[in-house]
Amino acid sequence: MATPDTQPTPFPAPTKSSDGLVLDNPTAVTCTSFSDKILLTVSQAGKLAHWVHVPLATTNADPMNPGMFHNHDTTNELLPMTHLTATTVLGGTKRDDEIVGQTLATTIGSAILMKQPQEERMLVLGLGLTGASGMGREGFDAVVGLVLECL
Repeated sequence: MATPDTQPTPFPAPTKSSDGLVLDNPTAVTCTSFSDKILLTVSQAGKLAHWVHVPLATTNADPMNPGMFHNHDTTNELLPMTHLTATTVLGGTKRDDEIVGQTLATTIGSAILMKQPQEERMLVLGLGLTGASGMGREGFDAVVGLVLECL
């Protein structure tokens, strides 16, 4: 995978973008940080076809145990956090692509919370991946890596 070229822009909202290859497909990632949400887009061939959101607020995790996130079990840190729920907002007409999109969203949300445990904004993820359901683990990991470079 090529080294991403990341460029921050301060106005109107802090925005970063990076480009790279995911399974030989040019992929563009953009991250815009608003006061109430983090907007991420992952696009191949200039398309965005599936939108997912994930609430990152820890109050959604377990109202009976508000400190559970800060004292979480580190045994499964490579897995998406179980309290995160991705919901398709637009698109998702192909069930296999929808599953990949929701899994990407919870994985990215988990990575954000690992870096910033106090994050409470909504993660909104727009995807336009070519053949998302057939990209396999290598493609999935490449997308996550490209997104993490942009955050």
